[in-house]
Amino acid sequence: MKTMLIYDKLVPVNREQHRSLKIKPSAQNLSFARDLNSMLLATTELPLAALDFPCVFVGEGDQRTLVAIVGLRDKENLFLDDAGRWEQGTYVPAFVRRYPFVLAQPDANSQELTVCLDEAFDGFNSEEGEALFQADGQDSDYLKRLQQFLLDFHNDMGRTAAFARQLVALDLLVERNIDFQLGEQRMNLQGIQVVDENKLRALPADKVQELFASGALGFIHAHLLSLNNVNKLGARLMRKLAN
Repeated sequence: MKTMLIYDKLVPVNREQHRSLKIKPSAQNLSFARDLNSMLLATTELPLAALDFPCVFVGEGDQRTLVAIVGLRDKENLFLDDAGRWEQGTYVPAFVRRYPFVLAQPDANSQELTVCLDEAFDGFNSEEGEALFQADGQDSDYLKRLQQFLLDFHNDMGRTAAFARQLVALDLLVERNIDFQLGEQRMNLQGIQVVDENKLRALPADKVQELFASGALGFIHAHLLSLNNVNKLGARLMRKLAN
């Protein structure tokens, strides 16, 4: 399992260069996410994401994080239709909603994060849509809201990494292959990690209290419940293959 990059030509937002830039919805909708079978997920998204996707951990050491599985085969997102529309009534992760923007380091020598945009996005123009800057060059209200959204997601992902480290410290994460049946073919997802329920139940009371007080216990239960969505993904794939 891996989360693929979705940005083709990333550049920092520049007050002079992008003074007249506006953004409107893409004619291709969310087609940029078509080849993703998993995507980064913040713990704050778990209550809603767990209703639709298996939410699991990937990585190793201090680099573990949380992802939502949106497809059972490589380079296949089962929540997008042929027109690039996300299935109505299902959760759209912030990882997707932030596109074509992202907080990133503009170069390898800088530790400072800045708002960047994908110049390959087809919704950028100078005629219609939301302006990034006001006529006097000041940030527009849209850009201010965008900056806050990106910062919130960045901070949420930092807290998600800390949550994963907490689970590792308690030795709760275990490697797991998710097996599923595709017609007569047996398939499985490898390289994922989940919370071991037996280890969770065996924790000392003080450690359980710590998880409860920090809110982590609720996230753990949402993660475990989300694993039931593997069968739903399998059914979704079967319907796609039957059409």
